[in-house]
Amino acid sequence: MTDGRINISQIRRSTNENRNLSCITRFMNKSPWCPNRVTRRRPQFVMNHIQKSRSKAGDNHFSHSDGKTIWSHCIVTALVVSENNSFAWDFRSYFRESYCQIKGISFKNKNDLAIELINTYPVNDDEQVVDSWYTSKKLIETCSQKGVHLIGGLRMNRKIYLGGIDIKLSDFVSIVKSQLTFTPLTWKVIPIKFIRMKTI
Repeated sequence: MTDGRINISQIRRSTNENRNLSCITRFMNKSPWCPNRVTRRRPQFVMNHIQKSRSKAGDNHFSHSDGKTIWSHCIVTALVVSENNSFAWDFRSYFRESYCQIKGISFKNKNDLAIELINTYPVNDDEQVVDSWYTSKKLIETCSQKGVHLIGGLRMNRKIYLGGIDIKLSDFVSIVKSQLTFTPLTWKVIPIKFIRMKTI
């Protein structure tokens, strides 16, 4: 993974190996690739990098799986899913605002990082799926500008604006349910295309 422009020179710098540029080019063009081996080795590479920088950028973050705050790195990730395959597309490290101020780097919240990841994806007219943490007006507008359909969760206490009317999502769901005839075992919520929906 490299920051900024992705080219052979950047890849060489990211490897921290003092090899001639032609060696890297030849390797990229002619060496046989085993995607499964790369997939197996990537987590170990990430863990090695995290352990080296443990004292530099780690912080206390709440772990939903552990139900408590633990020392960790917070990473925003993007996956590309095609049929039965899932590929790690890219990731961004999240740093608290206080850490960014000390290091003199610009602060980006998790929504900003998610938007960065979406903008790196070269295909338009596709679908992006996010959880309720990332569904926001800014993200919706970014996807709309790219021609991407956004499917995302919303917490029931959020307000939505439909046709100029603001309504609490839980109230909207109650109205929809009351107007539908359904069998409880077969009824399901159909994902709404969130384009032109504002959230606060």
